[in-house]
Amino acid sequence: MKKTIFVVALSIAGFISVWRFEPGPVQNTAAIAQAPPPIVTAPSTSAAPATTTSAVPSTSAGPAPSTSEAPATSKPPSTRSTKDEPVITRGSAESSRYGTVQVQVTFTGARLTAITLLQAPDSGRSLTALPKLQEEAIKAQSAAIDTITGATETSESYKKSLQAAIDLRGAR
Repeated sequence: MKKTIFVVALSIAGFISVWRFEPGPVQNTAAIAQAPPPIVTAPSTSAAPATTTSAVPSTSAGPAPSTSEAPATSKPPSTRSTKDEPVITRGSAESSRYGTVQVQVTFTGARLTAITLLQAPDSGRSLTALPKLQEEAIKAQSAAIDTITGATETSESYKKSLQAAIDLRGAR
């Protein structure tokens, strides 16, 4: 009888510790962009002109001139490219109570080839959810992916940012 009480007490203690487990900071396995090819950012709601930057370094001493002076409502000319030229678009920054998610999407032709996290929550279940979302989105070639159980709000923020980047590119 004494052994039974001891076993039950330890079982309950083990169950409680597993039940209350919250994953700690883990190294984010998503790729981070260093020097991107041409970038097209999501249009803002203000009337400021859209800008497009290039990964090619400038040889002038002054700031590089903008390649697009069109209002944010029109598409910059760099959103269309040749088949093999990579184009990067940035999705909108989407916030939830668990943090902000923003993605950068690389397209080669019409194909989505890479998704990079520009902003991401640094704790909780989103640490394990974001790499899964990234993998599924590349596989699906769209933002029409399932949410990750336990990271629903982060998943929704990821999907909204990804869809904004895809919409900006003009794909789908």
